[in-house]
Amino acid sequence: MYWIKRLLQALLLIMLLLAGYRVALHVYVWLNSAERIAARSEEETRSVVHWLSPDRPLIYTFPTSRTVAIRVLSNAIFASQTVFDRPINYAIEYRLLDSQDNELEKHVYHHASKLALEEGQQQVKQLIEDRQALAVTSGQSFYVDWQQLTRASKISLRLIPEEPSLRGVVVRIHGKTPTNADDVTRTWLKLPEQWRERMTSYHTLGSSGLQPQQVANAVSYDWRKLAPQGIPGIDFDADILYESLPYNVITYDFSAEQFDLDGYYTRAGLSASIRLTNTGSLSVQTQGDVSDLQLIWHDLTQRQAPQPLSLTGTDDPTRFLLPELQPGLLVIHSQTEMITTWRDQQDQIIAPLHSYYYQLDEASQVAYTVQGGSDIQLDMRGPAGSTMQLNIYDSQLQRLRTETLTLSGQSGGFDRLITPETRREVITDSEKRFLRLSPQAHRITLSSTSAVAVKLQSRHGAMHHQNYVCATLCDAPQTGFTEVGAWFSQSADNEFDFIEQQKILKVRLFSAPPPLEEKQTGYLSQALFVRLPVSNTALVYSPPKYFAPPEPPAPFQYAPLTSLATLHSAQRSIQGLGSLTAPIPRVITLSDNGIRYTEQDITQLDLQPNLSDPSARHFINLGKPRDYWKVRLFQLQPGQTLKQDYRGKDKPMAIVIKPFTRGTQAADPLLIQTQLDGRFSQSVTDEYSIARKRYALAPEHGLPAFLLHPKNPALTAYPSVTLTIGSDIDALNELSVSAEQTLWFALLEEYATPPPQPQWWQHEY
Repeated sequence: MYWIKRLLQALLLIMLLLAGYRVALHVYVWLNSAERIAARSEEETRSVVHWLSPDRPLIYTFPTSRTVAIRVLSNAIFASQTVFDRPINYAIEYRLLDSQDNELEKHVYHHASKLALEEGQQQVKQLIEDRQALAVTSGQSFYVDWQQLTRASKISLRLIPEEPSLRGVVVRIHGKTPTNADDVTRTWLKLPEQWRERMTSYHTLGSSGLQPQQVANAVSYDWRKLAPQGIPGIDFDADILYESLPYNVITYDFSAEQFDLDGYYTRAGLSASIRLTNTGSLSVQTQGDVSDLQLIWHDLTQRQAPQPLSLTGTDDPTRFLLPELQPGLLVIHSQTEMITTWRDQQDQIIAPLHSYYYQLDEASQVAYTVQGGSDIQLDMRGPAGSTMQLNIYDSQLQRLRTETLTLSGQSGGFDRLITPETRREVITDSEKRFLRLSPQAHRITLSSTSAVAVKLQSRHGAMHHQNYVCATLCDAPQTGFTEVGAWFSQSADNEFDFIEQQKILKVRLFSAPPPLEEKQTGYLSQALFVRLPVSNTALVYSPPKYFAPPEPPAPFQYAPLTSLATLHSAQRSIQGLGSLTAPIPRVITLSDNGIRYTEQDITQLDLQPNLSDPSARHFINLGKPRDYWKVRLFQLQPGQTLKQDYRGKDKPMAIVIKPFTRGTQAADPLLIQTQLDGRFSQSVTDEYSIARKRYALAPEHGLPAFLLHPKNPALTAYPSVTLTIGSDIDALNELSVSAEQTLWFALLEEYATPPPQPQWWQHEY
């Protein structure tokens, strides 16, 4: 009996051990099957998701009176990570139903997303289905706004698969409902810190940069998750989606082919361009027929005619080179649809510029809070003949003034709109209007009955505009000079509404080549001898634009003397004529030794010029072309301010400063300050004159200039400074000019009527 009991105890113990082993094995297998796809250190969140079916739709019920919008989040599911490099397509059909299940609307929303990668993208996701980890694509979303929900109380979702490798799609549905937030600040601070960080992560200044309106928007509504109708496991299937936070999902919502956002899209009627700021080579990768690609280089100074370029092939049949390009503008044309991706010498992608606009229509107007006494710029794009209403209010919301702005709606074929589907659409050119606000102005609203895109920029009229200027294009070096932009974009007070309604437009910006304008205006200069007694003549290189019609040369225009035959022929002609009424041609000699500068008429030359002497340069005012001009320059000392009075005189169209410094080895920029004083218009204008400017001018070593001085004729030329006197200046009183280095300059004024004869101090011979 004793051994029987022992045997039974042993059998019971063995059975318990076997049962425990079996339970432990099941637990181990369950845990092992639920492992993450990859080890991750980021914080994770879990969400309950529901599987969409092509045959049996999911139906969600929501309160009509309290639901402002519905958000549908979806993820495509795969059994394994097999596709990383191409979009995965699927569509969701949604129907809006009333309380009696009658169909009100039916739409199909197409999606394309890529499999969520793990390394460095913070987009790691995985789905647990029956304790198996599945691969998940990046999240997609679309919204159903209040305009579609006025009579609906249910939404039905059905999957339309477009990929044979697609295992399924899971969705999460949220309804946007208003909250009863009496104390906005208290409600905001009660939100979990993690939630506040996620809401403000898009802002470069974090929560400290939020405006009160943005905080109010954050707490005025709440997104509540909706559950489908039916019994879980019978009417619908649910699972858990794991996501790492924070993550920034890059979405691709479109039904057509995806276009690379970094690519330069061209077709007939839509061209692109690249601003070249350095000398060097570029490489281009093409998508399309490369034989259809037309590349033209433009000199922005217009001294050289546009030059067509040819590509050089590489081992990659889709990659080509453009060697040794000079600074300027590269314009890209094609007759068929084409995408090109451009890289610099460091193999860095050259990204095109873009800007954001608010889209106005009958249902949307934009509002801004402005500072009284500031200046504003309205940047608008819209169809021809469309109008925009501008209303200005004070701090008590009393209307101060109303303006109606009409758009011309022209398109230059360069700027384009980037749609949510990454398609490029032609958009009209930017049209700008300017207004100087009264001190009482506090609020601005902009509205339109047409589809008009608009953005507002502002500045204070007394603020300096600091700019680094080169002859063509360049990058500002690290010399301690800080550039300060002229205008600064403002966010609208109701920007959240435009984000919510997806009415913020992304516009890709490209520069058009400079137009071929033959100016019919003339230039005059005034005598500065009283205020600037030190002056001297100079010989400066001033070539015409390549398209300028030839004009008869004037006596103050010179050309290098390259042949004595020209000189001898002129001397014989003068001897044969006897008495002359026209000025006798003169020869200017600049030497590196002895007397540095001499000038004589050709009938009184002591010695014939030695053209083979490399230390001497000779110029004569005979022949064609004659691109060297003899002008008078005035000296302005550092700390000295020239004040040019224009009271009681005709207002010039522009004032041009042609600056130079002594010597030829200048490397540092020339710093010049200008200030315009006058009576500025308080009306809406299409021109704006910046009153205070500070320039850093880069030396223009490729532009020869010589001071006609017997000791030191060396000069360094700098880019000209043009101060446009726009229609916003009712009366110009005074111009002030100062420099931080010793400046030699000519001050020219542009007028609509050319002068009958130039003053003697402007062009001397």
